[in-house]
Amino acid sequence: MLDIGSVTILWSQPVSGLQVLSLDGKWQWVRHIENALVVNAGDGLEFLCGKYYPATRHRVVQPPADQRGIPRLGVFYFSMPDDDVKLIPFEDSPVLQRVGITRLCEPEDAPTMEEWRQARTASYGRAELKPSAEKGVEEEVIGSVVVKHYN
Repeated sequence: MLDIGSVTILWSQPVSGLQVLSLDGKWQWVRHIENALVVNAGDGLEFLCGKYYPATRHRVVQPPADQRGIPRLGVFYFSMPDDDVKLIPFEDSPVLQRVGITRLCEPEDAPTMEEWRQARTASYGRAELKPSAEKGVEEEVIGSVVVKHYN
């Protein structure tokens, strides 16, 4: 799953449930740290920074059996660019000029945040997902952007 938007902040939970996909392709539990915040990059940020900060590949699953009876309270904050922001990389950034920009689509095809949010939410659970070349990944195309689903 990729969050829609730029940044998601959540309060660290003593009950496991959140996993991130590591670079070696394995799902890892997010370790609880008392009074800490967990910050996920969203797909909007990935657009805006030319993949310098890739969206966090994550999923929420049932806690381990020994934690399933423990109550938990989720506190989340989702942020995203204003609706009229065109989701293209900031080409004047010295960092992006140095490391290079990886575009998710051509600038003329780039959606605004409002268009992207509406398209992502409209397709959720309705899109026909196609197998990817990557193991455990399915894909859909929204506009001209390939969206990967990590299952």
